[in-house]
Amino acid sequence: MNSVPADDAPDHVPGDSDHRGLAEAALEASYDSVVITTADLDHPEIVYVNPAFCQMTGWEREEVIGRTPAILQGERTDRRVTQRLRRALEEGRTFEGRTINYRKDGSPFHIEWRTSPVMDADGRVTHYLAIQRDVTARVRLLRRLQERAESDGLTELLNHEAGERELGVHVANAHEKDLPLSLVLLDVDHFKAINDDHGHAMGDLVLERLGWLINQRLNRQDIGVRWGGEEFALVLLDTDLAGAQQAAESFRKLIAQTSFHDDIRVTASFGVARLMPDERADALFKRVDEALYKAKRSGRNRVCVAED
Repeated sequence: MNSVPADDAPDHVPGDSDHRGLAEAALEASYDSVVITTADLDHPEIVYVNPAFCQMTGWEREEVIGRTPAILQGERTDRRVTQRLRRALEEGRTFEGRTINYRKDGSPFHIEWRTSPVMDADGRVTHYLAIQRDVTARVRLLRRLQERAESDGLTELLNHEAGERELGVHVANAHEKDLPLSLVLLDVDHFKAINDDHGHAMGDLVLERLGWLINQRLNRQDIGVRWGGEEFALVLLDTDLAGAQQAAESFRKLIAQTSFHDDIRVTASFGVARLMPDERADALFKRVDEALYKAKRSGRNRVCVAED
């Protein structure tokens, strides 16, 4: 069991009296936030915080002494993590975890922390010592890297791999909650001719502009994917077939009316399908792909609905 020994439970920093000054100086100088509370798990009170805590949270020391550490928690604090913390401390174990806490001004920040029991010479827990570190910058960096790995660099939509994964997740969720879901697949008509006649830079501009249109027009809950080349997928959540067909037709008209560059206009063909009971994501995609192929064969610049 990881614990911190102490002779007694003083009002300030608990520890051996011969080393208390040295221990307190170390805590005061620490770059990490340090909080010491009483050992009452039902009604814990803060008995010590160091300057790093004040800098991290915006609270002054005199404002938090005697108060519950729950003042740092809020709406986005993960209750499962705090429950695991309590179980660990009840069992006399050190706990390590991550969650979201809140500063005095109400702004959230990500922390990772370690809480250990402090014991007296008889082995009784007298206090808990928590060492906390603000990892918000690290979390944001990892999130940006993940978003970059999942997005298509040209259109800023999800790339194929991420889109396929999201489709699978939302198909499973739709089945579990008995919610409608529809898939739209669109392909730019005669895209090869655009590249051949105007150059690949113009082709990229068309795709980039198309990605922007999709991002602007999609509902926030829906998902736009650059499926590959000049092909795009729209995952429409909580949307029945009629709603998906209407959305596809709206996109078709918008694309046809848009001037991409120097009066260059393009059209797109669309396939639409609704998720059937017990249907897998790959089966849904196969049906919508067949509907798109039908739209291409029927003259392009049109919407075709997949057969159930």
